[in-house]
Order: sequence, then C-alpha cells, then structure tokens
Amino acid sequence: MDAVCRYDTVTQAIVRVVAEDIEIGGRTLREGELVYLFLGASNRDPERFEDPDRLDLSRPGNRHLSFGVGPHFCVGGPLAKLRAEVAIATLVRRLPHLRLTDEAALEWRHNPLQRRLSALPISY
Repeated sequence: MDAVCRYDTVTQAIVRVVAEDIEIGGRTLREGELVYLFLGASNRDPERFEDPDRLDLSRPGNRHLSFGVGPHFCVGGPLAKLRAEVAIATLVRRLPHLRLTDEAALEWRHNPLQRRLSALPISY
C-alpha cells in the first residue's frame, strides 16, 4: 500500500504558516506567510526515488510523505492504509474479473490540493 500512496497520494499539497523568519534555499520566509508543501511532488523526487514515475509495488525504502511526517504525521494514516487494503482485497476476491474499461476515460476532480476520481469506468 505504501507504493500506491507514494505513487499517487490523495493529498497533493498542504498549507503551513511560517512560525518565525527562516532562510531556505537562499530565500527568506517571513513569519506569518503561507507556505504550500507539495507532497505529490516530493513523493516523485528523483533524488529520493529511483525512476519516480514508475509504480513499483516491491520498491524498497518507500518512505513517502503522503501522510506527513514527524509531529505532523496523520494519526489516521495507518487506519486509512488498512481500510484500503481490506477494501481492495475484498473487491478482488468478490469480483475477480474486475477490470478498468478505458484508462483514458478516468475523470478527476479539479482541486489543486487533493487528487480524487469522480468517475472510474470498470467492468466485472
């Protein structure tokens, strides 16, 4: 499940408020400014992940930021992964012939902070 979370995370970006002036990468961020952290982009960082645009379910060291990190780690992350694993396993067991009918027909909701399907064309 970590490979899937890294490859295409639901939360693409989060917003934080700068707590105190700090310089990062030659730029000063001022206290009170908003900072957008693009988790989807960080999970595709070629300096961290070899061949980052390839979904590899057996990729080792899959330390992604889809659920945050440190004090900002989503406490619901492990539950979300467990629920997804149970749901996917149940679908595969109950509908063994489930197939995507047309990848080009996937419809995504337009939201820069979250990535979610609005339609998933399948047959079973």
